[in-house]
Amino acid sequence: MSSQPPEWGEQPGPPVREISRRGFLRRAVGVGVGLLTLQFAGGTILFLWPNLKGGLGDPNLAIGKAADIVSQQPEWVRGLPFIYNKARLFIVNVPAAKARVDGTGEETDDPGMDILAMYRKCPHLGCNIPQLCDRSNWFECLCHGSKYTVLGEKRAGPAPRGMDRFEHRIQDGVYIVNTSVKISGPPIGTDTFDSRKTEDIQHCVG
Repeated sequence: MSSQPPEWGEQPGPPVREISRRGFLRRAVGVGVGLLTLQFAGGTILFLWPNLKGGLGDPNLAIGKAADIVSQQPEWVRGLPFIYNKARLFIVNVPAAKARVDGTGEETDDPGMDILAMYRKCPHLGCNIPQLCDRSNWFECLCHGSKYTVLGEKRAGPAPRGMDRFEHRIQDGVYIVNTSVKISGPPIGTDTFDSRKTEDIQHCVG
């Protein structure tokens, strides 16, 4: 018998270990979709992952010393709140704010003085509250007209309560705010030192 293998002729289909054009296109499309999916997922995770250091959610957010705040906001000693944008905060110099409302003109930057750290997000629908209105010396939400005193106590508008705030402490002269726990704002009717009636003063928002 002959030891030669039988000859079966040319077999249909692509050669062994080669890929067809259709298979190549399928794999290319699959790889491309996979890469896009990974990029989208990675970007979403980075966007949603909380940036605690130096921002909202940081339990030990160091704002700085009184002198540091004054260097950025000189009017802070006259009661104009300091805006800390990274955590959407107002840092209120309470004694100076009271003097501003009372019209006494007192200025203070005592490192141990009372401050208030308030969330700039309006408790109504979450709009960003701007700096004090220079007419009323109140915070006035541009979205729906809610109005708050310099201490965040609600005076008008649809908001269900005053502006939310955060606990703080003073360590070596540095104001440190715990922005990981939000404290609900004061209930409607809270009146610390600004008893002016809404209709008796001019406003920036109608």
